[in-house]
Amino acid sequence: MKYINIFPVLFCIALIFSCQKNVTIDIPVSEQGEQLFIEGILFVGKKSQVYLSETKAFFDTDAIPQEVFARGATVRISDGNLTDELRPDSVFDKFRCRYKMFYQGDMVIEKDKTYNLEIIYKGETYRATTNTNQSKVEIQEVTYAPLFFDIYGDHEGVKVDIIDVPGEENFYRFQMNRWIDTSRYHASVLDVLEGLNDCTQGEKFYVEDFGRVVFPDAGGDGNPIEMYVEVSYEYLKDDSTYVMIHSMDKESAEFYKDLDDQLQSIFNPFVEPVLVESKIEGAMGIFGSVVLSDSILFVYPQDED
Repeated sequence: MKYINIFPVLFCIALIFSCQKNVTIDIPVSEQGEQLFIEGILFVGKKSQVYLSETKAFFDTDAIPQEVFARGATVRISDGNLTDELRPDSVFDKFRCRYKMFYQGDMVIEKDKTYNLEIIYKGETYRATTNTNQSKVEIQEVTYAPLFFDIYGDHEGVKVDIIDVPGEENFYRFQMNRWIDTSRYHASVLDVLEGLNDCTQGEKFYVEDFGRVVFPDAGGDGNPIEMYVEVSYEYLKDDSTYVMIHSMDKESAEFYKDLDDQLQSIFNPFVEPVLVESKIEGAMGIFGSVVLSDSILFVYPQDED
């Protein structure tokens, strides 16, 4: 008969349990309180629009856009000659079945102009300036990319080929517009919305998909640039889309790069934490501008696996 010495096993178990301790943590309430968050990107050829919301403490419960929308603000955009006072407005997000709140203006943004933002909210005034002097870039080709890799892992998506506008510092971002229905999932939420996004009763609706990554032309002035992009919404064979490229101002590019770097640090414990630098004094956020390329039709050639 064999005998097994279980003393080492019992000793290890006792050691593990002896090291356990229940600790009560008091989650601190933010000492700074709520802070105004501003996201105002002016698109040349479109009317001005600014998103305003109040920040929440990190450990606060999730809040829908209507709850954090900064109501009662005075929002003005001026080009030096005309001043546009923006009004509260909203659109219904049919994918998430909720309203998106923002301040809407009537001024159509023009190329090669300087625009000034002024916001008065709860007794505080915030100001910022942007210039729409970016050059419009031309898309050479859009193709399906069955597999590419980045810090988040392997993806499928699309590859956009452009030729950088020479002689200037440029920053590019992807946009895809298309019609979808609620059978599609969003890459960042996947099944979270399953069974909840049924307010459309099966109808298709239009979505704008903005790229997460900003592509600079650093070290490649005037050269071809290949942009590999993971799109946000799932697709099916023969889905028709329209692809365009943003030419962004430098401050906007830096702000969105910080956001992407911060997202990387959240998902990857080996990436150094990133502090997002605000571009508006006294608030958190950005006031910038975009010149859009002409759109190009892209049709998905195969079903998603």
